[in-house]
Amino acid sequence: MRRKPREKRPFSLNYVPVATDGGPDQVLTVENHTEVSVLPTLAFTPISIYGHELPNVVTQTVNGSHLGGPLLPAGGTLRDILRFDGPGSRQVRGVRVELAAVEEVDHPALEQDTRSVMIDLEQKATDEPADFWGIGLVNPNSFGVTVRVSLLEFEERERDFPRQVVDVVTLQEDVDLASVSNHVIWLPEDVRGQFHEVVHHLRQPTYV
Repeated sequence: MRRKPREKRPFSLNYVPVATDGGPDQVLTVENHTEVSVLPTLAFTPISIYGHELPNVVTQTVNGSHLGGPLLPAGGTLRDILRFDGPGSRQVRGVRVELAAVEEVDHPALEQDTRSVMIDLEQKATDEPADFWGIGLVNPNSFGVTVRVSLLEFEERERDFPRQVVDVVTLQEDVDLASVSNHVIWLPEDVRGQFHEVVHHLRQPTYV
């Protein structure tokens, strides 16, 4: 007897509590396998290494996927970083994710991923907070996009615990990127060395 091929789910989710590539910990990745761009709203249930729910832990997201803000393009990917607060937050090693709501939006599928990087004074990519003078944004697509950009500060690594975000500063205005373009945003000198990462996510377009 032939087995019926398993149908691919419209959305797939993957959570990594501790990065093995030097990137941020507690990263959630959502992939959209449909032909429709959406604004997803996610709900989270933190769980311990033993699979027990942690009811007193509050989950928040850097990019706001728990509030329905980030845009997930057709056939594309949305990445967000989770933060856990409250009694038992250090025990979190996994998370159960539910799609609480989905709103369809009119946005083309990305041809290539947009990118954001920390740059130094010579506009070269850096991962050193002391050399972080600006933000480099790249849109390789043949159409304009709108992104929201945030700077992240992480706590010091403690034993084998996931490293938490302790401060998020989001640029006051979204950034409109023209088609096939690069854009640089310079930071005030007094914030140099304070932040460890820059992240961005797509928003509903305001670019014309």
